[in-house]
Amino acid sequence: MSKIYSAKIKNKACLLRSKGFSLKEISLELDIPKNTIQGWVRYIELTNKQRRRLSKKEKLGGYIGRLKAKDVLKRKIEDWKRQIRKRVNYMRKLPYKDEEIGKLTCGLLYLCEGGKYPSTRQLTFGNSDPKIIRSFLKLLRQWFHVDESKFRCRVMHRWDQDGKSLNRYWSNLTKISPGQFYKSYADKRTLDKPTKKEGYKGVCAVMYFNTNLQFELQAIGESIVEFGGADGN
Repeated sequence: MSKIYSAKIKNKACLLRSKGFSLKEISLELDIPKNTIQGWVRYIELTNKQRRRLSKKEKLGGYIGRLKAKDVLKRKIEDWKRQIRKRVNYMRKLPYKDEEIGKLTCGLLYLCEGGKYPSTRQLTFGNSDPKIIRSFLKLLRQWFHVDESKFRCRVMHRWDQDGKSLNRYWSNLTKISPGQFYKSYADKRTLDKPTKKEGYKGVCAVMYFNTNLQFELQAIGESIVEFGGADGN
């Protein structure tokens, strides 16, 4: 059964509407459903000024609503990622200090991100993610004999970034001497296009002048790929 409202309540709703209040504002003020209020005030004409005010409020409300929806989605995604990371967390306990596991991981990283023989005749490993570069070099130095003097690096970055400071950043991260860094390369395609990604440090390409080591890493990675597809399944 529909609730019956007094003439006083209806008159107050009409008064608020005539002052340019939105249906939502009146509903909140009087604690009455918007659909009910709409029937009471549908004959009230609003001034152009009042219409502009309501239009602005509707746009602002829509914008705030989108922000809230975006925030809810962001929290859902973060929760989703936490659940998956928790499920695979046991992988952190694998014996990476074991030589076979260490070499295997290093080889797989190289197969994914490294330059392949014979297209290149030296080890070349590049990525924009500092963690990947650091992990690769840690495994490389731990399980393979390397001569530090054979390392070279080049940083490729966006036009509006400072190449010298990026060279210093990657030198500190890789533990490779600044003197072994080539002059950084600024991508002309990004001219007049400001860098928007927070924390982006360009792409660091680590080079090591040894074809034998390059192909050994490549072969380790390929052996795993070939094993996975050996039975045709």
